[in-house]
Amino acid sequence: MDIIFYGSFLLFKQGTNMIQKGLYLAILTAFSSLSTLVMADDDYQHDGTVTYFDQTESSSDGTFKLDYRYYFSSINDNKTPYLLSGYLGQVSNIGGFYSGIGNDFDQYNISGEYVFDSKWFIKAQYSNFEADSSFENDNYGVTLGYYFNPSSSFYIEYIRSSGGYDISESSSFRKSDTEQDSITLGADTYVQFNWTEGLYLSGRYTYSDYTVESVFNDPDISDSGGSYSDSNSTALVEADWYVTNSWSVGASYFYDFDESEYDSWLLSTDYYLPITDTMAAVFTAAKELDSDIDGFSYSIGVNGRF
Repeated sequence: MDIIFYGSFLLFKQGTNMIQKGLYLAILTAFSSLSTLVMADDDYQHDGTVTYFDQTESSSDGTFKLDYRYYFSSINDNKTPYLLSGYLGQVSNIGGFYSGIGNDFDQYNISGEYVFDSKWFIKAQYSNFEADSSFENDNYGVTLGYYFNPSSSFYIEYIRSSGGYDISESSSFRKSDTEQDSITLGADTYVQFNWTEGLYLSGRYTYSDYTVESVFNDPDISDSGGSYSDSNSTALVEADWYVTNSWSVGASYFYDFDESEYDSWLLSTDYYLPITDTMAAVFTAAKELDSDIDGFSYSIGVNGRF
């Protein structure tokens, strides 16, 4: 699936073969017509989604995720990509998600954003992750940013993270705790095109300091543990080309400045299929390149807006 979408992008850029152009335009017209025929351009303040995530080569079961967000002013997705309407609305909101149904972990997040009349904004968030393997992690974050035009922003974010695991058995125990402070500088923008819809670009740089304290009393582990501190820096850039308001293809690149072998490319595609005035189906697929993980990840969801 990813190869097909990526191939259509290359063919369009080359623009030297009229047959290829005609085929592209026919597919584009079909996708656009399918979206606009079934969904009216209504305002909404409630946005909720139920999504199933899985990986084609994974031995474990997939998981469900529940999302909900309330916008304090109406959002209009008229003539904008459906998946970007919340960001482009630039209004105060509150919401969260829960994930882990059908799997051996629980994860939830609560977040809110207040947008001032000057277009400065502040966000706060809390998230928790807990696995059956006795691992747990908490994150507290605050973000300060500015919408400097109707489709662009920059921000600075601070996140305090703490977590670890504590495993006790009849003859041994293993315990490890990690404290981490992270500062992120980021920027996002959406550029409209006269042909197709537009391009969404995002970039962020993160610097982290962390301390790990471990204690091992296990006959199978020669190390008794200890404490150490370190820091690392990472960067992430993303680009999503919105062929229509419903369909996008994208790529992202992650780089670790301290562990360069951990860099990775990801290709993805998303499709938002309106079904009624208030409901839609959402499909995604992603493939990590140069990875030991075979197959690709995907999700299928139902979205409601009113």
